[in-house]
Amino acid sequence: MRAIMLTLLIFLASFSGCFGDPSEDAGAKLSIDPIEQAVRGQIMSIHVESNMEWTVNRTAGLFFVDDDGIFRDNLEMTFTSDVEDFEILVLDSERTDVELIVTAGNQVENITMQLIDSDEMMLVDGRRAFDTIDMLTTDHNNRWCASADTALTGNGANYEAAAEAMKSIWDDYGFDFVEVTRYDDDPDQLNVVGYKYGNVYPDQYIVIGGHFDVAYAATPPGGGTSEGANDDTSGSTVSMELAQALGSREWDHTVVAGLWACEEEGLLGSDAFVAHLPEGKSVKAYMNFDMVSLNYPIIPPPGYGPYDLSIATAGASDDNLSIMLEWVRLVVEDEMNFHDVASNDIYWQAAESCASDHCSFFSSGYATFNFFSAGGDASFWQEWHSGTDNLDFMVTKAGGSDNLGDGFNTLVWTALSLFVHVDNTDDSFQGRWYTGGE
Repeated sequence: MRAIMLTLLIFLASFSGCFGDPSEDAGAKLSIDPIEQAVRGQIMSIHVESNMEWTVNRTAGLFFVDDDGIFRDNLEMTFTSDVEDFEILVLDSERTDVELIVTAGNQVENITMQLIDSDEMMLVDGRRAFDTIDMLTTDHNNRWCASADTALTGNGANYEAAAEAMKSIWDDYGFDFVEVTRYDDDPDQLNVVGYKYGNVYPDQYIVIGGHFDVAYAATPPGGGTSEGANDDTSGSTVSMELAQALGSREWDHTVVAGLWACEEEGLLGSDAFVAHLPEGKSVKAYMNFDMVSLNYPIIPPPGYGPYDLSIATAGASDDNLSIMLEWVRLVVEDEMNFHDVASNDIYWQAAESCASDHCSFFSSGYATFNFFSAGGDASFWQEWHSGTDNLDFMVTKAGGSDNLGDGFNTLVWTALSLFVHVDNTDDSFQGRWYTGGE
């Protein structure tokens, strides 16, 4: 539908003189600096000169950047004649090119830009995500939940040290406030949480996160793990990659990024976060990442796979669930233009489960997206909560570290694009808690 509308706009633009003041159209001037390429994953500025109001239409694969630096999913933006530059974010999509149509009166410029790879790190980047999971599984193992208070766990000392180390890293992300939570009534729930306050809806949180603890010794079915590379160092990795981008930007809604404690004990960290929401604050939407190491575009080696990525929506009214599912379709099919196949399918559905931290949110009436990619049925059962859930095995199953980074890249760009769509909504989109402003 969006593509049809954009085509219609382009068609009508050629006849724009028929609908406006002919004298104004006759004197319209429009000049755009020539540009033939766009770098994936980067923000670019385009110079325009016009003696009258001018409008830009975009194809999928781009977001506008407004004067406050906020990403906008509008298909069209209009600028006054005194504005000479506008910015766009180029998504790291599988498109080969993107297009802009600039119109001023009867003057129309069509810009087609070929997409090229970025040598520099992108706004979110699977390469940096791989470095993060390598760091976590090398320097911060045995992140066993503090509430699993046994001689085998060491009373959560490794977990607490890792949480404090993440806070130190997150302090440089650009958040307004970062904490390791220490709730008076639940002191073991050491969540790492960063806040970037919204410009328009500061009392409404858009939350992203994954659990930071790994299965402690003797945890069934595999007897526990040290690295927990897939479950859920992978989700922590994706959360951190998004956090560094979200904390550095401006947004309409307050951004909250979390690494949750004690999921393996029963979603205790995320439950505590929801239970301790400050008065007057609510969650507009939550994105959860649990076991997401292996997914598109990774081709499973012989004996492994399929590597399916599921995105489940929950916690909203039927109408808003339909909106959420359409956002996922728009991102996967149009904006990112993924070409997933049976061996690494990407699919989405409305479904509720309490297998991870998203349950803490949708059970309280908040809209959720849950990203999950177990990494193949047979090998998943071999590694789940076991010593084989380590980074070396994940790299083997991915066919190399570059491939594993590519899988993370899918997650971070999909999630970032979804985040933009949620952030661009007003009070018409809410979870089931919303009662029309009461």
